[in-house]
Amino acid sequence: MSNLRRRNASLIIAGICFGTTGTAQALGPKGVSPLAVGSARLIVGALLLFFFHRAISTSAAKISRQDLILGAIGVALYQITFFSAVKSTGVAIGTVTALGSAPALTGIVAYLINREKPTRRWLVATVITTLGIVVLSTARNSASFNLRGFLLALGAGASYSLFAVVSKRALESGVKITEAMFQIFTLAAVISLPLLFVGNVSWISTAGGSSMILWLGLVPTAIAYMAYAYGLEKVRASTASTLILAEPATATVLAAVVLGETINGRGWLGIVVVIVGLLYLSL
Repeated sequence: MSNLRRRNASLIIAGICFGTTGTAQALGPKGVSPLAVGSARLIVGALLLFFFHRAISTSAAKISRQDLILGAIGVALYQITFFSAVKSTGVAIGTVTALGSAPALTGIVAYLINREKPTRRWLVATVITTLGIVVLSTARNSASFNLRGFLLALGAGASYSLFAVVSKRALESGVKITEAMFQIFTLAAVISLPLLFVGNVSWISTAGGSSMILWLGLVPTAIAYMAYAYGLEKVRASTASTLILAEPATATVLAAVVLGETINGRGWLGIVVVIVGLLYLSL
């Protein structure tokens, strides 16, 4: 497998890991504020990324203050908006809308910040995968549409796009993967720390609460973002955002299999279209 294909595969794996986020939250304790869940996830994820960073300690350029602050703001806002969107709209629709909007938004942000012009292959793949996302989004009864949740999900997509673009810029400047992810997530955890105390925090000490946070901190945070950064190091930010559309497809399947959310024929068609777009771009 060529180096580029390994990078692409790493981004798809990251998307699959990301796709477990909403289901993990739904399986956790009931009545917990999504803001507290997002804050706890960042704290655990930052600690695990610190251990990864210490285990793979290499000399590296330091991330610039601007990229560090913008990246951390993007990560912190993503937690707030994404978990709130999932709670409002359900796992499938919240994830599909948030990540489905990311490729187009990332392409725009990458051009505005880095003057990165999208490629023709990215454009075709994004059109294909976006079509799949639209099919997925309309596969459910329109009566379940939640405007507030939809807007929160779009906010999550925009926040993710900001993180993706500045992370790419940091990696291009010579900052190592572990250094960039550890620094960004540590600052994001500090920014979101007050949100941990929204509501009753006793849920953290329960078996269900601690299991949820450990999973969220390890799989869709530490492991996923290390895999994501590895791919992002040699791949355009806009391309990376399209490849991780494996996330909404994964989230939709998990929502059906684990949570019992219904997927009709149109939903499965949308998943297939997303996979076709991912395969086209990754090859």
